Amino acid sequence: MRLTIKDIAYEANVSVSTVSKCLNGYSDVSEETKKHVIETVRKMDYVPNNFARYISNRPTCTIGLTVPDIKDPYFAQSTFGIETRLKEYGYQLFLGNVNRSEAGILAFIRKAREMRFDGLVITPDSWSDDVKNALRALEIPVISIRRRPPEDCDIPFIDVDHYAGAYSILEYIYSCGHRNIGHITLPNEAGIYRLEAYKSFCKDKHLEERVASSDIPASILPSAVNNGIEAAGKLFSEWPDTTAVFCGSDFICAGVIEYLAMEGKSVPDDVSLAGVGNNDFSSLSAFNLTTIEMNRYEMGLQTADMLMEAISGNRVESRLCSGTLVVRGSVARI
Repeated sequence: MRLTIKDIAYEANVSVSTVSKCLNGYSDVSEETKKHVIETVRKMDYVPNNFARYISNRPTCTIGLTVPDIKDPYFAQSTFGIETRLKEYGYQLFLGNVNRSEAGILAFIRKAREMRFDGLVITPDSWSDDVKNALRALEIPVISIRRRPPEDCDIPFIDVDHYAGAYSILEYIYSCGHRNIGHITLPNEAGIYRLEAYKSFCKDKHLEERVASSDIPASILPSAVNNGIEAAGKLFSEWPDTTAVFCGSDFICAGVIEYLAMEGKSVPDDVSLAGVGNNDFSSLSAFNLTTIEMNRYEMGLQTADMLMEAISGNRVESRLCSGTLVVRGSVARI
């Protein structure tokens, strides 16, 4: 007959909740009680999943990493960079696909407690009170990659400097002679920084703002294409003399190209186009996109370095990584 947590509670003469707190690392249990419960667990040979490793105070050499959506190729390169560097440090990576769900990330944080990860790299889509409280309860270093936490979280982050990257590509489009430059927004946090850069650029250069958006998600290619088609329709309906379009992502650029093809137009003969991401398809002759390389692999390497610093007990500061302008043939000189 398999032992249960109730059996442990009965033998130790404590409540089931006390046993649970001892097994899950809560700090509101006295050391004496915790020691008594752990000794009872050992005596009765009660071993829940991963508990044999949990009850040891030795490092597990395991790092948890949440991925918002495993179908989103953005995270593949940074994950590879994190894993590559962690192996050099002698650590293994435990990956959790949270499906852009708060419940998913909360479940993974619980898993981090249960399995005694030595550190955690997270990418929450939102910073709700439940997520923040769960992270505060962890007693391990946490780094946020690609998401910038609220100040009250006190969690260091690493992200691309979206503002600087967007501004640099707009500078290039402007240098090619374009003055009627439109912008199609990316509907997420990074897109907000890129939109801010576009607005600042237009103000600095005394240009008219031409902004179009779509409520369609744009994290994976099929939905981003529909986003680009819809937003491009809005942009060119209101500003038909637009000569260049800066999109919040390369994926959205694919939708703009599709829209222009339906209108009998092409890039760059009729409209110049630039994006952000330097995705695998961006260099193909059918796209040949001028874009911003976000150096995601290198950002993954730096993320692992930051976490190792934190695990060593050192104070870690947040970082913004530079993007790299990649000039191809999608922006014509006029």
